[in-house]
Amino acid sequence: MRHPSQGSIARLLTLCALIAIAAPGSRADEDAGGRVTVSGISAGGYAAVQSHVALSATISGSAIIAGGPYHCAEGNIAHALGRCISGTGLEISPLVEATRAAASAAEIDPVESLSGDRVWLFHGGLDPVVKAPVTQALRDFYAAFVPEDAIVFVEDVPATHGWPTLERGMPCGEMGGDYINDCDYDAAGAMLQQLYGPLNPPTEALDANLKALDQTTIRQEGAGLDDAGFAYIPEPCAERASKCRLHISFHGCRQGKEFIDDRFARMSGLNEWAESNRIIVLYPQVSKAPLNPQGCWDWWGYTGPDYDRKSGKQIASIAALIEAWSKPAPMLPSE
Repeated sequence: MRHPSQGSIARLLTLCALIAIAAPGSRADEDAGGRVTVSGISAGGYAAVQSHVALSATISGSAIIAGGPYHCAEGNIAHALGRCISGTGLEISPLVEATRAAASAAEIDPVESLSGDRVWLFHGGLDPVVKAPVTQALRDFYAAFVPEDAIVFVEDVPATHGWPTLERGMPCGEMGGDYINDCDYDAAGAMLQQLYGPLNPPTEALDANLKALDQTTIRQEGAGLDDAGFAYIPEPCAERASKCRLHISFHGCRQGKEFIDDRFARMSGLNEWAESNRIIVLYPQVSKAPLNPQGCWDWWGYTGPDYDRKSGKQIASIAALIEAWSKPAPMLPSE
């Protein structure tokens, strides 16, 4: 019988070690998508779409609740409060053409960067604010750039205008409060698994892992961002942020910290999935102001005419945020 040489044994042990490192037996490392994704609700949904389209070379997917297509308002508040909410008169072809033109002018990333992305869309069946044609228009907009089989559209949950959860918030059909609703539906889990592929089951989120996020170092002048947001950082990501996935979630109007403190960050359900799958979740915050009394993200141009371009103050701030959290150590949160 021929015995293996010491060199063969050494190579075998090295191979086993490499396999153990590469395959820890966890779905937390099995990305179907890329590292950076976004989500948002209502005005935050529009902000997520704008960030995704403008920064598509970096952001690999979006999950949108009660939001509409990119460049919907075209810098016009009448459009923002009209067709971008009701869907009446909302045509997709001009928005697709405008998107391609913006990419050709290098005002946003090339639209080809969207071709491998994943998208998850939600419209509550009882939403009295953002009508179904708006989210349907968003689906049609994305279909111009993303394969249809990479788009999931959920519209069969009897939810009002709010963020649906398994068991947190107001009754599913009752609008108001924190705009978080108990719908027996895990929107957080559904969206993250569409964006990243199969994930480990959620586990308890730890209070200590929800940190204050210093936004003063990344916000552009005039962006309207608060001094601080929130960051959920699972322990394995505390010292090596660049090795963890990064998800950015945009609150809706009247959902920022000035209105509901940290409850959106705590109650969305994202942190539970983040904890078990090494996902850092950032919750950037917008401040209310005379031109923005409801604390909404800019989806019509209150920060300037380039609000949905890479040069726009809020999108440039998000780009800086992503860059800061793509370094080996995370951006230090403020205390």
